[in-house]
Amino acid sequence: MAGLQEAFERAGTSLEHHLMVSHAAGAALAVTDREEILGVAVRGMADVASATAVRPETRFQIGSISKSFAAIVAMQEVDAGRLDLHVSVNELLPWLDLPEPFGPITMHHLLTHTSGLQAGMEDAPGFAGALQILRTQPATAPPGERFYYSNDGYKIVGTVLEELTGEPIHELIRARLLEPLGMTASVAAITDDVWTDLATGYEPLMTDRPAQLRHPLISATRIVSNTADGSIVSNVVDMCAYARLLLARGDRPDGRGGRILSDDGFARLMRSAVDDGEHGRYGYGLWEEEVDGHTWFGHTGGMVGYTALLATVLEEGLACVILQNGRGSRRGVGAAALAAVRAGLAGDPLPEPWAPPAPTAIAAVADFVGTYAGDDGRTLVVEAVDDGLAMWIGPVSARLERDPLLSEPVGTFLVSHPAFERFALEFERDDDGRVVGASHGGTWFRREGSGAPAPRELPEAWRSHAGLYRNDNPWSSVLRIVERRGRMTIIWPADPTGEDGGELVPLEDGSFAIGDPALPRRVRFEGDVRGLTAVTVVNGGRWYRSFEP
Repeated sequence: MAGLQEAFERAGTSLEHHLMVSHAAGAALAVTDREEILGVAVRGMADVASATAVRPETRFQIGSISKSFAAIVAMQEVDAGRLDLHVSVNELLPWLDLPEPFGPITMHHLLTHTSGLQAGMEDAPGFAGALQILRTQPATAPPGERFYYSNDGYKIVGTVLEELTGEPIHELIRARLLEPLGMTASVAAITDDVWTDLATGYEPLMTDRPAQLRHPLISATRIVSNTADGSIVSNVVDMCAYARLLLARGDRPDGRGGRILSDDGFARLMRSAVDDGEHGRYGYGLWEEEVDGHTWFGHTGGMVGYTALLATVLEEGLACVILQNGRGSRRGVGAAALAAVRAGLAGDPLPEPWAPPAPTAIAAVADFVGTYAGDDGRTLVVEAVDDGLAMWIGPVSARLERDPLLSEPVGTFLVSHPAFERFALEFERDDDGRVVGASHGGTWFRREGSGAPAPRELPEAWRSHAGLYRNDNPWSSVLRIVERRGRMTIIWPADPTGEDGGELVPLEDGSFAIGDPALPRRVRFEGDVRGLTAVTVVNGGRWYRSFEP
């Protein structure tokens, strides 16, 4: 079909534009209907050193899309009468000893990320270490009260399924889903063996500052994992077979061998969905959100050196899969590919190839323009230039850039200059939405004429905590504690806009919450070396003071 062929040529061009503003070496994109793959677009390198191009058969790590596989196995167990979603997991795993200070934590809570448990620091390989950390990090809110994404919660899901069946979770997923769907290139455990034909994962070189597009990429640290929260290795061809299972609402796509999931089991995946407060609704291992007037049913994925997207549109029988070896927001290019295919199938005029806005393109520049007085005596000037913003501190000027990894603009910008790139420039608004100040590292700049409150006095005992801390965790190897406006703030340099950063709020036991104490984000400080804190402990993971400024 000529229209469909041209649609995938345009999808490929969109993928090229996407890679230009991503920290990724290559990507593969495929679109399927209920019966077959309609087309594939591949761009970039599976391995830069050997100049190996991405092919449709190239395997990637799919990350948290794996959660939906585990959820489907759980629904099979419910259908078989072996699993009750609404009893305490301590009943299902009598040896677990999971603290339940606010009441029973159930599989329903774990599957919907409403358990009140921490996200997980990924410090401990495998489920055993993570579960041991959870024994020391109780839930911080009643189960079912709010959505808070927890990888560790899904590690417990996998452990429950192993207990019920007597099989390792990766073998369960292979036998229950990969083999019946003909996903012969896929495995559900990341081991040393998979690296022989896996796309090389890539990460930005710099770990102590926000990544910018001009920073080089390096090969990411290799990990080994079989936990249910994200351990599947696959390619876009196999993932389209999985997408067709969702499009068929749990029926075997080839029509042979009976259903993989019952009608009720499939309906159960989203029946108890909760509002996630950001994208849409989260059910059992799957998101439901509105994109360009269509309901997407799927999941994103992120691993060390890999990111992924699965989006199915049930009402029209189309699905898109994107796998890439590196970081980058996938929603824009995924929506563009579906729009092009939709038009190609209908014989309508094809949309032009999609291109993300330039990182320097910033909306509502007037909100930020002004002069800001720093608490260190320096003056920050922000002016409108071209389609965006520039800043001056003394004689040095720099353009401000949006983080290209984010699909939506926020009031945090990267600073494109070696003298200032170590920190993002974070603007702060008052209750009426007016910008009243900006932070750069430990410096607070008050906007002229604003009503920003005066800085508080930081307790002297807290001053020793400030500094840069490192560990060997490949997910988040660096954190900073900075003093800002008489407050302590935690910054994750590789993720300056992430929800695990923010002001530290003192608690009665001497530890700190990151922002809202009801969220499971806890920090404590240990050790005294020459008057400086030696260790920062975040949710059970340990980071050690570095000599770096």
